[in-house]
Amino acid sequence: MKNASRGFIACFVLMAVLFSYNRAAAISLKTVTFTSRNSVWVKNLEILTDAIEKASGGSIRFQFVGGPEAIPPFEQIEAVKNGVVDVALIPGAYFVPQLPEADAMKLSPYSPWEERAKGVFQFYQGLISEKLGIYYLGKITGGTKYRFYLKKPVNKPDFKGLKIRVTPIYEPFVRAIGGVPVTLAPGEVYIALERGVVDGFGWPAIGITDLGWHEVIKYMVEPGFYQTDVCILINLKAWNKLGSDAKGLFLETIEKVEKQSYELSRQIEAEEKELLIKRGIKIIKFSGDEAEYYLDTANRAAWERIIAKSPSNAIKIKKLFNQ
Repeated sequence: MKNASRGFIACFVLMAVLFSYNRAAAISLKTVTFTSRNSVWVKNLEILTDAIEKASGGSIRFQFVGGPEAIPPFEQIEAVKNGVVDVALIPGAYFVPQLPEADAMKLSPYSPWEERAKGVFQFYQGLISEKLGIYYLGKITGGTKYRFYLKKPVNKPDFKGLKIRVTPIYEPFVRAIGGVPVTLAPGEVYIALERGVVDGFGWPAIGITDLGWHEVIKYMVEPGFYQTDVCILINLKAWNKLGSDAKGLFLETIEKVEKQSYELSRQIEAEEKELLIKRGIKIIKFSGDEAEYYLDTANRAAWERIIAKSPSNAIKIKKLFNQ
C-alpha cells in the first residue's frame, strides 16, 4: 500500500513538473501586420501561424496586436526592431528608409524558393539581421505583380498630370513616367480617391476588392511590373530565445507556406481580375514598344535609386539576380 502511495505521489509530482515545464516553455509572440486582418496577406500569414501553433501543440502562440490601426505601417519596422512586437508582416518597401537595399527585393526574377537556392534569401537575411537586428523568416504571396489603378484613362505610358498614391516601391517609376507621387497609408487611399486627392494608385494584383478600392477606380493598367516582397520578420532577440526545435519548426513551415501561398496568390489574382472586369473596371494594356518602354523605365528608375543609396550592395544584388 505504501509502495502504491509512493508511486502515485511520484507520478503526481512528475505530472506537475511536466505541466510546469510546458507552461514555462510556452511562447507567445505579438504580431502586427501592414494591412487589416481581413486582407489576403494576413490570411496567408495565418496559414503559417496556424500551422506552427498546431504543430507545436499550442506551445507556440501568436497574439495578433493589430494592423495599421494599431501601429502605422511605416512605423512597424521600428516596432519589431525595438521589441514592441515580436513578429511583423511588412513589405520591403515599408522599411526602405532603414534598409535601402530592401528596395531591390521587388526586382527579383525568382520565386521565394529559387531565392533560397540561389543565395538571394541568405544575402538579405544577413543584411536584415546585421543592420536592423531582425530575423528575416521568408515571404508570402511571392511572384504577384504590381499594377496601377486609375480613375482617368491614359492612352500611352505617360502619367503626366496624374497624382498617384505611392509607396517607396514605385515612387521613382511614377516620376519617370511623368506622374506626381503622393505617399499615403493604405487606410487613407479610398477617401483620397473619392475626394480627388489622388487620381490612382499602385498596388499588387490582389487585395483590391478586400479594401473596397474597386468602388473608386475605373481602369487597371497592364502589363504588371515588379513583384510583391511581403516579408515575415521576427525580432532577433525573440528569435534567439527560441529553442532549436521551435526554430526548426518555423523554418520547415515557412518553406512549405511560401509555395502554398505562391500558388494561392496566382489563383486569387486570376479570380480578382475577373471580378474587377465584371464590375466594370476596364483594362488599359500597353503592348509592343510601349510595353517594353514601360517595363524598362520601371526597372531603370528602381535601380538608379538603389545604386545611388547603396552602390556596393546593389552590385552584389544584381549579380545574385543575374545567375
